[in-house]
Amino acid sequence: MSERRIWPGAYVMGAAVLWSTIGVASVYSGNPVLLTLFRSVFASIPSVILYRSVNRGALFTGIALGVLFTVYPLATVLVGLGAAAFLLYTAPLWTTLIALSFREKPSAKGVVGVVLIITAILIIITETERGLLNPIGVVMGLLSGISYGTYIALARYYVRSINELEVSLGSIPYTLIITAPAALLYTLLLHGLVHVITSGLWGLYMGVMATIVPYRLFSMGISRLKASTASIIATLEPVLASVWGLLFFRQVPTVAEAVSYALIIAASVIVSFE
Repeated sequence: MSERRIWPGAYVMGAAVLWSTIGVASVYSGNPVLLTLFRSVFASIPSVILYRSVNRGALFTGIALGVLFTVYPLATVLVGLGAAAFLLYTAPLWTTLIALSFREKPSAKGVVGVVLIITAILIIITETERGLLNPIGVVMGLLSGISYGTYIALARYYVRSINELEVSLGSIPYTLIITAPAALLYTLLLHGLVHVITSGLWGLYMGVMATIVPYRLFSMGISRLKASTASIIATLEPVLASVWGLLFFRQVPTVAEAVSYALIIAASVIVSFE
């Protein structure tokens, strides 16, 4: 089948499917922070070969991605695949708040999305206080959403003056600024030199199949779709992550958690139409 006949949304769906497996890899790696180092290394190699960038935009977006790479796998291990994935999708809230510092006024849809996400976060906090969710895992999940939202806001800001490749492929090698010291501290001080081979193998998978390949698929899809359509299709990621959590680890969300997930999805859909 020729490329022209493939529905562009299929590329975005493929990216979402691959991204949804990050939690599975994080749990099976045995050392989720060391995993992030291997992910950065294996993703940086083709990135440097394909596109090298030395500028402030690539540096800052790379640091934001480095934080995301580090905290999200921890969240999946501590709070569960579904909860972590949906906390990651609180990113529109943080993007909107950060964009205010760039003098971008939120639209009415953006405000509605922020209200829905805040409501979802309050529900999740209530579940945490009841002892149903790991508080550290929730914090890591929120940090992943903050770092992802920061990356989006920075990418939107810098892409006005530089090539979009600068804040995509060009930014990946700079994730090592965060992932390398984090992996060193976590491994040597807290975890010990265990699961190195397992983390390396899963890191190879993450670097190629959960970073380079899905980023490429997503860019191929979004270049042929409206941004709103691509964003809606991408919400398949947290839904699938919840499915993997249920199938592989028997992680069943409570009714309150399910409501918070629905609110976050609704917010993502609404905000995507800005």
